[in-house]
Amino acid sequence: MGEQLFLERFFWFHQEAKNQRFPNASKLAQRFECSVRTAQRSIEYFRCRLHAPLEYEAARRGFYYDDPAFQLPILSLNEQELLALLVSKKLLTDAAAGPLSDELGHIVEKLGAVLAGNVPGHADPEQAFSFRSSEFTAAEPLLFGCVSNALLLSRLLTFNYYSPAGHQLTTRMVEPHHLVNYMGTWHLIAFCRLRQDWRDFLLSRISECRVSEEEFVPHPEAAWKPLLTDTFGIFQNRESFPVVLRFSPLRSRWIRGQIWHRDQKAEEMPDGSLQLTIPVSHKAEIIMEILKHGSQVEVLAPKWLRKKVGAEIEKMQRNYRA
Repeated sequence: MGEQLFLERFFWFHQEAKNQRFPNASKLAQRFECSVRTAQRSIEYFRCRLHAPLEYEAARRGFYYDDPAFQLPILSLNEQELLALLVSKKLLTDAAAGPLSDELGHIVEKLGAVLAGNVPGHADPEQAFSFRSSEFTAAEPLLFGCVSNALLLSRLLTFNYYSPAGHQLTTRMVEPHHLVNYMGTWHLIAFCRLRQDWRDFLLSRISECRVSEEEFVPHPEAAWKPLLTDTFGIFQNRESFPVVLRFSPLRSRWIRGQIWHRDQKAEEMPDGSLQLTIPVSHKAEIIMEILKHGSQVEVLAPKWLRKKVGAEIEKMQRNYRA
């Protein structure tokens, strides 16, 4: 907390001096509710350690920059770096729905204040960029904090978990290893002691969460990372299979250039259609993705998946018959 306030004093004093508002120790002490002596030490640190070209003007009873072009070391960024930070700030803001909203709100407010005076151009960064997610379920703040604490402290976590497929509630004791936000929804990658295997738990389906005093030895990243990266989507199984899709010439205009998976293979066909091959491990997830594209996509392989999609389409047709 002390270090954060220390930096805030520098940022505030820097902006005041840069804008020729002639800050001094008294104003700094009043602003941050510290003693004048502490404020004086901060100014001396600012001048001596950060080499700020501060000069004191007795008539204005405050400091100004002898070199107006001076920037704090942390603010010495080029235009591309500033743009990257501003976009990241907006991403943090828009991604804050749910458990991190208040905390991220404070962080991005401070980040915005630091960058606002240094960004080129006239557009308001708050209005220039945005990020949106849909069909996600936000985790409860207390639950997210509980899971995060267990993860960071390497402690066992116990909770009740609801499975929509079986419409069952089971009690799990897990070793949490990773939290991932996938399209707005938080997932916990953990080793489940009940199943004696790795599992992906949606935080929105967890209840009665408790952090144990018992610690565990974390597994190496190689043990759980494949659950996130080996195949298409977020839901992963042990066995994977290649799926070959052919998109119509019309839909290929949108699909071309999309990244479905890092190991995908895209082949342009003579008629303008696009053939996409991706590694998959979860049947239901890929079927839902295929159906999104309606008649503009065809499953070429594997044959069993082609039959499953066809059967699902027949069921859909029955829903729309008069």
